[in-house]
Amino acid sequence: MLISVKAARVEAGLKQKDVASILGLSLTGYNRKENGHAKFYIDEIMILSELTKTPLENFFEVKCHKKTRNNSA
Repeated sequence: MLISVKAARVEAGLKQKDVASILGLSLTGYNRKENGHAKFYIDEIMILSELTKTPLENFFEVKCHKKTRNNSA
């Protein structure tokens, strides 16, 4: 089961301002990312994964579609 960045942060006992500081973001900037109004960069996700002890894969939605070929000639 995937958990949100916010849930991972709260479970780890971290405050938004502390995580924002660690990531080098303003509190507003971090809040926008945590609430889905802006995207995290991969390096930020890697740090979040370490801070929250949450597997990196948890923070990615993988949407794969089967490639279909049009075999009509």
